[in-house]
Amino acid sequence: MTTDASPALDWTMLGQSFADAHAELDSSDYLLPTEAEAEQTTPVKPAVVDAAEPEGTDERRAQWLRTVENIRTYFGHEASDFTPWLARRLGIVKRAAWFENPLTLVGTEQKVAGYRIDILAKTQVGDRERFVVIENQLERTDADHLGRLITCAAEVEASHAVWISTEFRDDHLKVMEALQQHHRACSFIPLIINGALTEGNRAVFDLVPPPTYPSPEDHLREKLHLALRQAREVHLTLKRVEGLISANPEADFTRYRRLITEAGLWSYYADDVADCLLETIPEERRKQQVG
Repeated sequence: MTTDASPALDWTMLGQSFADAHAELDSSDYLLPTEAEAEQTTPVKPAVVDAAEPEGTDERRAQWLRTVENIRTYFGHEASDFTPWLARRLGIVKRAAWFENPLTLVGTEQKVAGYRIDILAKTQVGDRERFVVIENQLERTDADHLGRLITCAAEVEASHAVWISTEFRDDHLKVMEALQQHHRACSFIPLIINGALTEGNRAVFDLVPPPTYPSPEDHLREKLHLALRQAREVHLTLKRVEGLISANPEADFTRYRRLITEAGLWSYYADDVADCLLETIPEERRKQQVG
């Protein structure tokens, strides 16, 4: 008879060994995370959307920088409304007419040579102070204002004679251009009033060069004059946009970044080309001997 020499299996001891091994393990070593733990380990990022604009922005945007068609809506009377307004803002005239130095107000409705000039001012020209005469019109130019401007400028020996209007007749522009070319002692400068809406019925106003008269015999002059007006328009528009951004910080102006970038680039390129051209063009016509 054969007998099994192996010791009997102690089931009690085996069960205790398994219990001790189980106690040494962390449940996270072999159990799947609960639903709450899964949410903590993989957080869901909140959705990001474009910020909402203030209520009514679309309606205001539809009006921004629209041209003021009727200047008299804002300046009912030339002498009592527009002239005092401009007299307090002579910096507008300085920028538009390219004065080297600031203008100082002498007075409005000043008696000169039997006339009343709308604004009389002074500015520094070289080493002396000179008079500046400014004549305003809130309608199309006429011969009376032209004669008044020329007479008063001659009487006070003005360095600048500025004629401001809403519309210039072609023949008046030709006279101003001829005076500018042939009277070196005084600059004759025509400017028109330019207004644009900002918020509601509010508007901003500036002075800009008027459209030129047609000259079929010299089309290049017309093209260059148009370029001058467009360059001024670029600068004026960007300054006005700057004001809109400041007044509407929560509005969306990102949509205009590309346009503003390109406007700035073309202005930079134009300035560079103009500098090169001026280096090659003499200030005065070449002279030649005759006879």
